[in-house]
Amino acid sequence: MFVERVALDPTPASARIAPTVLTSVLSLMLEGPGELARTLDAGFRDMESRQPNLARFIASEVTQLPGPRVQALGYFLAVLVFRAFEEAFGARLGCVATHDMTHMLDRLIADGELRSGGAAGSSYSEDAIAIGQPALVGLLRSEVDRAVAEDPDAPWEALDGFYESLLVMVLVLTQAVAPRSARD
Repeated sequence: MFVERVALDPTPASARIAPTVLTSVLSLMLEGPGELARTLDAGFRDMESRQPNLARFIASEVTQLPGPRVQALGYFLAVLVFRAFEEAFGARLGCVATHDMTHMLDRLIADGELRSGGAAGSSYSEDAIAIGQPALVGLLRSEVDRAVAEDPDAPWEALDGFYESLLVMVLVLTQAVAPRSARD
């Protein structure tokens, strides 16, 4: 048996986001026509209040994206990830520190380097994250694919770096979920 070297921790089952949570979050975010901007702004304000370090990180990353279409998608996806974790875990979701994000970005980079040099062929960190958070990563990927299909001329290549930031966000929020107590 060959065991591949990796730098990411497995996702505990108690920190996995269910597809039903994503359906609920999406329906709330896309509730009414013309309400999306207001819903996103409210979601980001909630992120600033509950996860201020994460909100600063995401705001910095979104402002580096070119053009309003790419920035809007990045903003939407970040708020979607935040809302999904809030809805799924509520009080079990701890506050993320800046060093948590830096540490997780370093681990994601190290994981990519380890996987690229593996004897079993190429595997990707995104795939490993998708194993732990399949519904969430699948939704992120489908939203990116849908946006690219709708507007293929937008500068989507810039979204690659931001997508890595979303993966860091998924990882760091997954790690911030406290285990279930005996009462849960």
